[in-house]
Amino acid sequence: MSRRSRYLLKNTVSFALGKFGTRLISFFLVPLYTYALLTEEYGTVDLISTVCTVVMPILILNISEAVMRFCLDHGADHKKIMSTGLLLLVFATGLGALLTPILYLFPSFSGYMWLIYAYVISMAYSQVFLCYLRGQEKLTAYSIGSILHTASAAGLNILFLVVLHWGIQGYLLAYVLSNVITAVYAAAAGRVDQAVKAFGLDRELSKAMIRFSVVLIPNTFMWWIINSSDRVMVTAFIGAAANGIYAVSYKIPSLLSTVSEVFNQAWLYSAIREKNSADETAYHNAIYHNMVQALVIVTAGVMMVIKPFLGLYVAPEYESAWRYTPYLLIGFLFLSLATFLATSYSMHKDSLGFLLSSIMGAGVNLVLNLLLIPALGVSGAALATCASYVAVFLFRAVHTRKYIHIRILRWKHLLCYGLLIAMGALLFVQGVIGQVLLVVLFLAVLALSREFPEMLVRSIVKKVKNHGK
Repeated sequence: MSRRSRYLLKNTVSFALGKFGTRLISFFLVPLYTYALLTEEYGTVDLISTVCTVVMPILILNISEAVMRFCLDHGADHKKIMSTGLLLLVFATGLGALLTPILYLFPSFSGYMWLIYAYVISMAYSQVFLCYLRGQEKLTAYSIGSILHTASAAGLNILFLVVLHWGIQGYLLAYVLSNVITAVYAAAAGRVDQAVKAFGLDRELSKAMIRFSVVLIPNTFMWWIINSSDRVMVTAFIGAAANGIYAVSYKIPSLLSTVSEVFNQAWLYSAIREKNSADETAYHNAIYHNMVQALVIVTAGVMMVIKPFLGLYVAPEYESAWRYTPYLLIGFLFLSLATFLATSYSMHKDSLGFLLSSIMGAGVNLVLNLLLIPALGVSGAALATCASYVAVFLFRAVHTRKYIHIRILRWKHLLCYGLLIAMGALLFVQGVIGQVLLVVLFLAVLALSREFPEMLVRSIVKKVKNHGK
Protein backbone atom coordinates (compact mmCIF):
# COMPACT_ATOMS: atom_id res chain seq x y z
CA MET A 1 0.00 0.00 0.00
CA SER A 2 1.43 3.37 -1.02
CA ARG A 3 2.16 6.23 1.36
CA ARG A 4 -0.78 8.29 0.08
CA SER A 5 -3.14 5.29 0.39
CA ARG A 6 -2.05 4.65 3.99
CA TYR A 7 -2.59 8.31 4.85
CA LEU A 8 -6.07 8.36 3.26
CA LEU A 9 -7.02 5.07 4.90
CA LYS A 10 -5.82 6.21 8.33
CA ASN A 11 -7.86 9.41 8.17
CA THR A 12 -10.90 7.59 6.77
CA VAL A 13 -10.81 5.09 9.64
CA SER A 14 -10.45 7.92 12.18
CA PHE A 15 -13.49 9.74 10.81
CA ALA A 16 -15.42 6.49 10.38
CA LEU A 17 -15.04 5.59 14.05
CA GLY A 18 -16.77 8.79 15.07
CA LYS A 19 -19.23 9.22 12.23
CA PHE A 20 -20.57 5.70 12.08
CA GLY A 21 -20.79 5.57 15.86
CA THR A 22 -22.84 8.76 15.96
CA ARG A 23 -25.05 7.83 13.00
CA LEU A 24 -25.76 4.36 14.37
CA ILE A 25 -26.85 5.84 17.68
CA SER A 26 -28.97 8.43 15.86
CA PHE A 27 -30.38 5.72 13.61
CA PHE A 28 -31.62 3.68 16.54
CA LEU A 29 -33.04 6.77 18.22
CA VAL A 30 -35.60 7.25 15.42
CA PRO A 31 -37.92 4.49 16.72
CA LEU A 32 -37.73 6.14 20.15
CA TYR A 33 -38.78 9.48 18.70
CA THR A 34 -41.58 7.98 16.60
CA TYR A 35 -43.06 6.19 19.62
CA ALA A 36 -42.44 8.92 22.22
CA LEU A 37 -43.57 11.88 20.07
CA LEU A 38 -46.72 12.40 18.04
CA THR A 39 -46.19 13.06 14.34
CA GLU A 40 -47.03 16.73 14.96
CA GLU A 41 -44.49 16.94 17.82
CA TYR A 42 -41.79 15.22 15.77
CA GLY A 43 -42.50 17.58 12.91
CA THR A 44 -42.11 20.54 15.29
CA VAL A 45 -38.80 19.41 16.80
CA ASP A 46 -37.49 18.62 13.32
CA LEU A 47 -38.40 22.15 12.22
CA ILE A 48 -36.74 23.70 15.30
CA SER A 49 -33.57 21.64 14.72
CA THR A 50 -33.56 22.62 11.06
CA VAL A 51 -33.83 26.34 11.81
CA CYS A 52 -31.22 26.20 14.58
CA THR A 53 -28.78 24.41 12.29
CA VAL A 54 -28.85 27.30 9.83
CA VAL A 55 -28.97 30.11 12.42
CA MET A 56 -25.89 28.89 14.29
CA PRO A 57 -23.26 29.30 11.53
CA ILE A 58 -24.76 32.67 10.56
CA LEU A 59 -24.47 33.88 14.15
CA ILE A 60 -20.78 32.95 14.38
CA LEU A 61 -20.00 34.02 10.77
CA ASN A 62 -19.28 30.36 9.99
CA ILE A 63 -15.93 30.79 11.72
CA SER A 64 -15.73 27.09 12.57
CA GLU A 65 -14.94 26.31 8.91
CA ALA A 66 -12.21 28.96 8.82
CA VAL A 67 -10.70 27.64 12.07
CA MET A 68 -10.46 24.16 10.60
CA ARG A 69 -9.17 25.15 7.15
CA PHE A 70 -6.59 27.74 8.25
CA CYS A 71 -5.17 25.38 10.89
CA LEU A 72 -4.38 22.90 8.10
CA ASP A 73 -1.94 25.30 6.43
CA HIS A 74 1.72 24.46 6.87
CA GLY A 75 3.23 26.50 9.73
CA ALA A 76 -0.16 27.87 10.89
CA ASP A 77 -0.31 29.57 14.29
CA HIS A 78 -3.13 27.60 15.89
CA LYS A 79 -3.45 29.81 18.96
CA LYS A 80 -3.96 32.97 16.93
CA ILE A 81 -6.45 31.18 14.70
CA MET A 82 -8.39 30.00 17.74
CA SER A 83 -8.28 33.50 19.23
CA THR A 84 -10.35 34.74 16.30
CA GLY A 85 -12.76 31.86 16.82
CA LEU A 86 -13.12 32.64 20.53
CA LEU A 87 -13.79 36.31 19.87
CA LEU A 88 -16.63 35.49 17.50
CA LEU A 89 -18.09 32.94 19.93
CA VAL A 90 -18.29 35.57 22.67
CA PHE A 91 -19.84 38.05 20.23
CA ALA A 92 -22.41 35.44 19.13
CA THR A 93 -23.34 34.66 22.74
CA GLY A 94 -24.26 38.28 23.41
CA LEU A 95 -25.94 38.95 20.07
CA GLY A 96 -27.97 35.74 20.33
CA ALA A 97 -29.36 36.79 23.72
CA LEU A 98 -30.44 40.15 22.27
CA LEU A 99 -32.15 38.55 19.27
CA THR A 100 -33.89 35.68 21.06
CA PRO A 101 -37.07 37.66 22.00
CA ILE A 102 -37.83 37.77 18.26
CA LEU A 103 -39.07 34.19 18.71
CA TYR A 104 -42.19 35.60 20.38
CA LEU A 105 -43.36 36.38 16.84
CA PHE A 106 -43.48 32.66 15.98
CA PRO A 107 -46.11 30.71 17.97
CA SER A 108 -44.48 27.33 17.28
CA PHE A 109 -41.19 28.53 18.83
CA SER A 110 -42.23 31.02 21.53
CA GLY A 111 -42.83 28.39 24.21
CA TYR A 112 -39.26 27.12 23.87
CA MET A 113 -37.53 30.47 23.35
CA TRP A 114 -34.63 30.22 25.77
CA LEU A 115 -34.13 26.51 25.16
CA ILE A 116 -33.70 27.34 21.47
CA TYR A 117 -31.16 30.05 22.36
CA ALA A 118 -29.23 27.59 24.53
CA TYR A 119 -29.42 25.02 21.74
CA VAL A 120 -27.90 27.40 19.16
CA ILE A 121 -25.15 28.78 21.41
CA SER A 122 -24.11 25.42 22.84
CA MET A 123 -24.03 24.02 19.29
CA ALA A 124 -21.78 26.92 18.22
CA TYR A 125 -19.20 26.27 20.95
CA SER A 126 -19.16 22.51 20.35
CA GLN A 127 -18.76 22.96 16.57
CA VAL A 128 -15.93 25.49 16.79
CA PHE A 129 -14.00 23.40 19.31
CA LEU A 130 -14.54 20.20 17.29
CA CYS A 131 -13.33 21.96 14.13
CA TYR A 132 -10.26 23.10 16.07
CA LEU A 133 -9.50 19.42 16.73
CA ARG A 134 -9.86 18.68 13.02
CA GLY A 135 -7.56 21.56 12.14
CA GLN A 136 -4.89 20.17 14.47
CA GLU A 137 -5.40 16.75 12.82
CA LYS A 138 -6.42 15.26 16.18
CA LEU A 139 -8.89 13.10 14.30
CA THR A 140 -9.24 10.37 16.91
CA ALA A 141 -10.11 12.98 19.54
CA TYR A 142 -12.54 14.55 17.07
CA SER A 143 -14.24 11.19 16.50
CA ILE A 144 -14.49 10.55 20.23
CA GLY A 145 -16.10 13.98 20.62
CA SER A 146 -18.67 13.18 17.94
CA ILE A 147 -19.55 9.85 19.58
CA LEU A 148 -19.73 11.53 22.99
CA HIS A 149 -22.18 14.09 21.62
CA THR A 150 -24.56 11.53 20.16
CA ALA A 151 -24.26 9.04 23.04
CA SER A 152 -25.01 11.71 25.64
CA ALA A 153 -27.94 12.97 23.54
CA ALA A 154 -29.27 9.41 23.32
CA GLY A 155 -29.02 8.81 27.06
CA LEU A 156 -30.60 12.14 27.91
CA ASN A 157 -33.39 11.65 25.36
CA ILE A 158 -34.25 8.29 26.89
CA LEU A 159 -34.38 9.93 30.31
CA PHE A 160 -36.36 13.02 29.28
CA LEU A 161 -38.71 11.43 26.72
CA VAL A 162 -39.28 7.88 27.97
CA VAL A 163 -38.85 8.19 31.72
CA LEU A 164 -39.91 11.78 32.45
CA HIS A 165 -42.20 12.32 29.42
CA TRP A 166 -41.04 15.92 28.90
CA GLY A 167 -41.89 15.93 25.19
CA ILE A 168 -40.46 18.70 23.00
CA GLN A 169 -38.82 20.47 25.95
CA GLY A 170 -37.07 17.24 26.93
CA TYR A 171 -35.81 16.73 23.37
CA LEU A 172 -34.33 20.23 23.21
CA LEU A 173 -32.83 20.06 26.70
CA ALA A 174 -31.16 16.74 25.86
CA TYR A 175 -29.36 18.31 22.91
CA VAL A 176 -28.40 21.44 24.83
CA LEU A 177 -26.73 19.36 27.53
CA SER A 178 -25.05 17.04 25.00
CA ASN A 179 -23.64 20.10 23.19
CA VAL A 180 -22.26 21.44 26.48
CA ILE A 181 -20.66 18.09 27.32
CA THR A 182 -19.09 17.89 23.86
CA ALA A 183 -17.82 21.48 23.99
CA VAL A 184 -16.12 20.88 27.35
CA TYR A 185 -14.49 17.68 26.08
CA ALA A 186 -13.34 19.20 22.76
CA ALA A 187 -11.95 22.29 24.53
CA ALA A 188 -9.93 20.06 26.85
CA ALA A 189 -8.72 17.73 24.08
CA GLY A 190 -7.75 20.63 21.82
CA ARG A 191 -6.11 22.62 24.64
CA VAL A 192 -8.27 25.66 24.00
CA ASP A 193 -7.12 26.94 27.40
CA GLN A 194 -3.69 27.59 25.86
CA ALA A 195 -5.31 29.78 23.19
CA VAL A 196 -7.20 31.64 25.93
CA LYS A 197 -4.01 32.24 27.94
CA ALA A 198 -2.08 33.35 24.85
CA PHE A 199 -5.05 35.26 23.40
CA GLY A 200 -3.95 37.62 20.69
CA LEU A 201 -5.37 38.69 17.38
CA ASP A 202 -3.40 38.89 14.17
CA ARG A 203 -5.42 41.46 12.24
CA GLU A 204 -4.42 40.24 8.81
CA LEU A 205 -5.05 36.62 9.75
CA SER A 206 -8.43 37.50 11.28
CA LYS A 207 -9.41 39.44 8.16
CA ALA A 208 -8.42 36.52 5.93
CA MET A 209 -10.36 34.07 8.10
CA ILE A 210 -13.45 36.26 8.16
CA ARG A 211 -13.29 36.89 4.41
CA PHE A 212 -13.19 33.13 3.87
CA SER A 213 -15.99 32.38 6.32
CA VAL A 214 -18.28 35.35 5.58
CA VAL A 215 -18.72 34.23 1.98
CA LEU A 216 -19.87 30.92 3.40
CA ILE A 217 -22.75 32.60 5.30
CA PRO A 218 -24.97 33.06 2.24
CA ASN A 219 -23.68 29.63 1.19
CA THR A 220 -25.07 28.26 4.47
CA PHE A 221 -28.39 29.96 3.83
CA MET A 222 -28.49 28.54 0.32
CA TRP A 223 -27.88 25.06 1.70
CA TRP A 224 -30.62 25.65 4.24
CA ILE A 225 -32.96 26.32 1.32
CA ILE A 226 -31.74 23.17 -0.44
CA ASN A 227 -31.87 20.89 2.63
CA SER A 228 -34.58 22.38 4.77
CA SER A 229 -36.93 24.79 3.03
CA ASP A 230 -38.95 21.79 1.87
CA ARG A 231 -39.60 20.94 5.55
CA VAL A 232 -40.98 24.43 6.12
CA MET A 233 -43.10 24.30 2.95
CA VAL A 234 -44.41 20.80 3.69
CA THR A 235 -45.43 22.02 7.15
CA ALA A 236 -47.08 25.13 5.67
CA PHE A 237 -48.88 23.43 2.76
CA ILE A 238 -49.71 20.02 4.27
CA GLY A 239 -49.08 20.13 8.03
CA ALA A 240 -46.64 19.17 10.79
CA ALA A 241 -47.74 15.52 10.72
CA ALA A 242 -46.71 15.21 7.06
CA ASN A 243 -43.38 16.84 7.88
CA GLY A 244 -42.86 14.29 10.64
CA ILE A 245 -43.23 11.44 8.13
CA TYR A 246 -41.02 13.27 5.63
CA ALA A 247 -38.38 13.73 8.33
CA VAL A 248 -38.30 9.96 8.85
CA SER A 249 -37.79 9.42 5.09
CA TYR A 250 -34.61 11.54 5.41
CA LYS A 251 -33.09 9.21 7.99
CA ILE A 252 -32.34 6.33 5.62
CA PRO A 253 -30.66 8.40 2.87
CA SER A 254 -28.64 10.14 5.58
CA LEU A 255 -26.87 6.81 6.17
CA LEU A 256 -25.67 6.96 2.56
CA SER A 257 -24.44 10.49 3.10
CA THR A 258 -22.61 9.28 6.21
CA VAL A 259 -20.52 6.85 4.16
CA SER A 260 -19.51 9.56 1.72
CA GLU A 261 -19.13 12.24 4.39
CA VAL A 262 -16.59 10.12 6.25
CA PHE A 263 -14.58 9.59 3.10
CA ASN A 264 -14.84 13.19 1.87
CA GLN A 265 -13.65 14.54 5.21
CA ALA A 266 -10.60 12.28 5.06
CA TRP A 267 -10.08 12.97 1.34
CA LEU A 268 -9.73 16.71 2.00
CA TYR A 269 -6.51 16.08 3.97
CA SER A 270 -5.09 13.91 1.18
CA ALA A 271 -6.10 16.39 -1.53
CA ILE A 272 -4.36 19.25 0.28
CA ARG A 273 -1.24 17.13 0.79
CA GLU A 274 -1.17 16.00 -2.88
CA LYS A 275 -1.85 19.48 -4.28
CA ASN A 276 0.38 20.19 -7.31
CA SER A 277 1.77 16.64 -7.40
CA ALA A 278 2.76 15.29 -10.83
CA ASP A 279 -0.20 12.90 -11.11
CA GLU A 280 -2.75 15.02 -9.24
CA THR A 281 -5.47 14.81 -11.92
CA ALA A 282 -5.07 11.06 -12.46
CA TYR A 283 -5.15 10.46 -8.71
CA HIS A 284 -8.35 12.49 -8.26
CA ASN A 285 -10.04 10.65 -11.15
CA ALA A 286 -9.11 7.24 -9.77
CA ILE A 287 -10.52 8.09 -6.34
CA TYR A 288 -13.68 9.56 -7.92
CA HIS A 289 -14.28 6.41 -9.99
CA ASN A 290 -14.00 4.18 -6.92
CA MET A 291 -16.30 6.48 -4.98
CA VAL A 292 -19.02 6.33 -7.66
CA GLN A 293 -18.89 2.52 -7.64
CA ALA A 294 -19.14 2.34 -3.87
CA LEU A 295 -22.03 4.80 -3.71
CA VAL A 296 -24.16 3.13 -6.40
CA ILE A 297 -23.75 -0.26 -4.70
CA VAL A 298 -24.82 1.13 -1.33
CA THR A 299 -27.71 3.10 -2.85
CA ALA A 300 -28.99 0.09 -4.79
CA GLY A 301 -28.71 -2.10 -1.70
CA VAL A 302 -30.74 0.32 0.39
CA MET A 303 -33.44 0.60 -2.30
CA MET A 304 -33.71 -3.19 -2.42
CA VAL A 305 -34.59 -3.51 1.28
CA ILE A 306 -36.18 -0.17 2.18
CA LYS A 307 -39.87 -1.20 2.11
CA PRO A 308 -39.67 -4.29 4.34
CA PHE A 309 -37.17 -2.57 6.59
CA LEU A 310 -39.36 0.44 7.33
CA GLY A 311 -42.18 -1.92 8.28
CA LEU A 312 -40.00 -3.10 11.17
CA TYR A 313 -38.09 0.10 11.88
CA VAL A 314 -40.76 2.71 12.66
CA ALA A 315 -44.25 2.99 14.10
CA PRO A 316 -47.05 2.08 11.63
CA GLU A 317 -48.11 5.68 11.03
CA TYR A 318 -44.61 6.44 9.66
CA GLU A 319 -44.33 3.47 7.24
CA SER A 320 -45.39 5.53 4.21
CA ALA A 321 -42.00 7.29 4.41
CA TRP A 322 -40.67 4.73 1.88
CA ARG A 323 -42.54 6.59 -0.87
CA TYR A 324 -40.11 9.51 -0.67
CA THR A 325 -36.83 7.66 -0.15
CA PRO A 326 -36.09 6.82 -3.86
CA TYR A 327 -35.84 10.52 -4.75
CA LEU A 328 -33.79 11.28 -1.65
CA LEU A 329 -31.44 8.32 -2.07
CA ILE A 330 -30.55 9.31 -5.63
CA GLY A 331 -30.29 12.94 -4.56
CA PHE A 332 -27.93 12.12 -1.71
CA LEU A 333 -25.74 10.10 -4.08
CA PHE A 334 -25.23 13.16 -6.27
CA LEU A 335 -24.77 15.35 -3.20
CA SER A 336 -21.96 13.03 -2.11
CA LEU A 337 -20.29 13.33 -5.51
CA ALA A 338 -20.76 17.11 -5.45
CA THR A 339 -19.06 17.21 -2.05
CA PHE A 340 -16.12 15.29 -3.49
CA LEU A 341 -15.82 17.82 -6.31
CA ALA A 342 -15.97 20.67 -3.79
CA THR A 343 -12.67 19.52 -2.32
CA SER A 344 -11.07 21.67 -5.01
CA TYR A 345 -12.76 24.74 -3.50
CA SER A 346 -11.39 23.90 -0.05
CA MET A 347 -7.90 23.22 -1.40
CA HIS A 348 -7.76 26.66 -3.04
CA LYS A 349 -9.81 28.48 -0.34
CA ASP A 350 -12.35 29.29 -3.03
CA SER A 351 -15.38 30.05 -0.85
CA LEU A 352 -16.98 31.84 -3.82
CA GLY A 353 -17.17 28.50 -5.63
CA PHE A 354 -19.14 27.07 -2.72
CA LEU A 355 -21.49 30.05 -2.86
CA LEU A 356 -22.12 29.98 -6.62
CA SER A 357 -22.89 26.25 -6.63
CA SER A 358 -25.20 26.55 -3.64
CA ILE A 359 -27.06 29.45 -5.28
CA MET A 360 -27.67 27.20 -8.28
CA GLY A 361 -29.02 24.40 -6.09
CA ALA A 362 -31.12 26.72 -3.92
CA GLY A 363 -32.72 28.35 -6.94
CA VAL A 364 -33.71 25.00 -8.43
CA ASN A 365 -34.96 23.77 -5.05
CA LEU A 366 -37.05 26.82 -4.24
CA VAL A 367 -38.76 27.00 -7.64
CA LEU A 368 -39.49 23.28 -7.75
CA ASN A 369 -40.78 23.23 -4.15
CA LEU A 370 -43.25 26.00 -4.95
CA LEU A 371 -44.40 24.17 -8.09
CA LEU A 372 -44.34 20.55 -6.97
CA ILE A 373 -45.46 20.49 -3.32
CA PRO A 374 -48.95 21.88 -4.08
CA ALA A 375 -49.24 19.46 -7.02
CA LEU A 376 -47.57 16.28 -5.70
CA GLY A 377 -47.51 16.78 -1.94
CA VAL A 378 -44.55 15.39 0.00
CA SER A 379 -43.30 13.56 -3.11
CA GLY A 380 -42.89 16.96 -4.77
CA ALA A 381 -40.61 18.09 -1.95
CA ALA A 382 -38.46 14.96 -2.27
CA LEU A 383 -38.23 15.34 -6.05
CA ALA A 384 -37.25 19.01 -5.71
CA THR A 385 -34.49 18.08 -3.25
CA CYS A 386 -33.16 15.42 -5.62
CA ALA A 387 -33.13 17.84 -8.57
CA SER A 388 -31.30 20.52 -6.58
CA TYR A 389 -28.55 18.08 -5.57
CA VAL A 390 -28.09 17.03 -9.19
CA ALA A 391 -27.91 20.71 -10.19
CA VAL A 392 -25.14 21.37 -7.64
CA PHE A 393 -23.24 18.32 -8.88
CA LEU A 394 -23.42 19.40 -12.53
CA PHE A 395 -22.39 22.98 -11.72
CA ARG A 396 -19.36 21.87 -9.71
CA ALA A 397 -18.37 19.30 -12.33
CA VAL A 398 -17.98 22.15 -14.82
CA HIS A 399 -16.80 24.93 -12.49
CA THR A 400 -14.03 22.94 -10.77
CA ARG A 401 -12.36 22.08 -14.09
CA LYS A 402 -10.21 25.16 -13.63
CA TYR A 403 -8.54 23.16 -10.82
CA ILE A 404 -9.04 19.47 -11.66
CA HIS A 405 -10.73 17.84 -14.68
CA ILE A 406 -12.88 14.98 -13.35
CA ARG A 407 -14.41 12.58 -15.88
CA ILE A 408 -18.10 12.40 -14.91
CA LEU A 409 -19.51 10.92 -18.17
CA ARG A 410 -18.12 7.38 -18.03
CA TRP A 411 -20.65 5.02 -19.61
CA LYS A 412 -20.61 2.65 -16.62
CA HIS A 413 -21.50 5.50 -14.27
CA LEU A 414 -24.38 6.65 -16.49
CA LEU A 415 -25.74 3.12 -16.83
CA CYS A 416 -25.65 2.64 -13.07
CA TYR A 417 -27.54 5.90 -12.54
CA GLY A 418 -30.19 4.65 -14.98
CA LEU A 419 -30.52 1.37 -13.08
CA LEU A 420 -30.98 3.28 -9.80
CA ILE A 421 -33.80 5.32 -11.34
CA ALA A 422 -35.42 2.08 -12.52
CA MET A 423 -35.13 0.62 -9.00
CA GLY A 424 -36.79 3.72 -7.59
CA ALA A 425 -39.72 3.23 -9.96
CA LEU A 426 -39.99 -0.47 -9.07
CA LEU A 427 -40.49 0.37 -5.40
CA PHE A 428 -44.02 1.40 -6.34
CA VAL A 429 -44.75 -2.05 -7.83
CA GLN A 430 -46.58 -4.02 -5.15
CA GLY A 431 -46.05 -7.69 -4.35
CA VAL A 432 -43.34 -10.29 -4.90
CA ILE A 433 -42.71 -9.38 -8.55
CA GLY A 434 -41.56 -5.87 -7.67
CA GLN A 435 -39.21 -7.18 -4.96
CA VAL A 436 -37.72 -9.83 -7.27
CA LEU A 437 -37.06 -7.24 -9.98
CA LEU A 438 -35.35 -5.02 -7.39
CA VAL A 439 -32.98 -7.89 -6.55
CA VAL A 440 -32.25 -8.45 -10.25
CA LEU A 441 -31.40 -4.79 -10.83
CA PHE A 442 -29.25 -4.73 -7.69
CA LEU A 443 -27.24 -7.66 -9.07
CA ALA A 444 -26.86 -5.76 -12.35
CA VAL A 445 -25.50 -2.72 -10.48
CA LEU A 446 -23.14 -4.99 -8.56
CA ALA A 447 -21.87 -6.54 -11.81
CA LEU A 448 -21.24 -3.12 -13.38
CA SER A 449 -19.42 -1.86 -10.28
CA ARG A 450 -17.53 -5.05 -9.46
CA GLU A 451 -14.13 -3.33 -9.68
CA PHE A 452 -14.64 -1.69 -6.28
CA PRO A 453 -15.54 -4.81 -4.23
CA GLU A 454 -12.86 -6.80 -6.08
CA MET A 455 -10.29 -4.14 -5.16
CA LEU A 456 -11.39 -4.32 -1.52
CA VAL A 457 -11.11 -8.11 -1.45
CA ARG A 458 -7.63 -8.00 -3.02
CA SER A 459 -6.49 -5.41 -0.49
CA ILE A 460 -7.83 -7.43 2.45
CA VAL A 461 -6.28 -10.69 1.18
CA LYS A 462 -2.93 -8.97 0.61
CA LYS A 463 -3.02 -7.45 4.08
CA VAL A 464 -3.84 -10.82 5.68
CA LYS A 465 -1.01 -12.53 3.79
CA ASN A 466 1.49 -9.85 4.78
CA HIS A 467 0.33 -10.06 8.39
CA GLY A 468 0.85 -13.82 8.38
CA LYS A 469 4.46 -13.59 7.17
